[in-house]
Amino acid sequence: MKSKVVLSALALLFAAGAMAQDCTFFFPQTKGTQLVKKGYDAKGNLQSVMTYTVDEVKNIPSGLEVEADYVFVNNAGTVYDKGDLEAFCQNGEFFMEMKEVLSNPSFVSTVQSDVAATDAVINYPSVSNAPSGNGNDMYFDDAYIQIYSKKNRKDRKNVSIYDREYVTTEQVTTPAGTFDCTKVKYKIKSRSPKETIEGYGYEWYAPNVGVVKNEQYNNNNQLQYYTVLEVVK
Repeated sequence: MKSKVVLSALALLFAAGAMAQDCTFFFPQTKGTQLVKKGYDAKGNLQSVMTYTVDEVKNIPSGLEVEADYVFVNNAGTVYDKGDLEAFCQNGEFFMEMKEVLSNPSFVSTVQSDVAATDAVINYPSVSNAPSGNGNDMYFDDAYIQIYSKKNRKDRKNVSIYDREYVTTEQVTTPAGTFDCTKVKYKIKSRSPKETIEGYGYEWYAPNVGVVKNEQYNNNNQLQYYTVLEVVK
């Protein structure tokens, strides 16, 4: 009986290890690693800076979990928000908290200071795991997040990201380097008491790094903003 228990435990251990290998992790896994992303308007004017620092890395039954501190500032250096976010593997798929969207200047432009975001996660499946090998069979979750002013909860935006789909794999060069990326298209809707904005966007994400580039357009195909990974150190 005891040997069966030991064998069962080993089987679970190996299963967890296999699951961790199947999960492509789209965020740095080394404690102390820092990412700096900058957001620009359509004319190339700096709007925001998001800095992430990996604070903790730990193994969990489904694979790996990373906690990172972040600081979000506007172009004048005023801190809009700071806190932590989690990235993790679950059942062979990668997930990250949606506080990433705070780096999108169009979402926070009307929320003047001290912003916060509700907890929500979004998945980033690996193209190599798709049955057809080209990403067409990949399932992307929709996402919903609320961004609001800490001083006035009525000063808020409800952001929906939906109809996400794989586009292609390609190399992307940013000031932080050149990365092999998965390109995904998505639709987006931002609602606030003052306005509703709809459009679409593209994001490019790379293994062990995350989103290295993001572009958002309105429904007239006009570029509204973009973010770029500037530093990895």
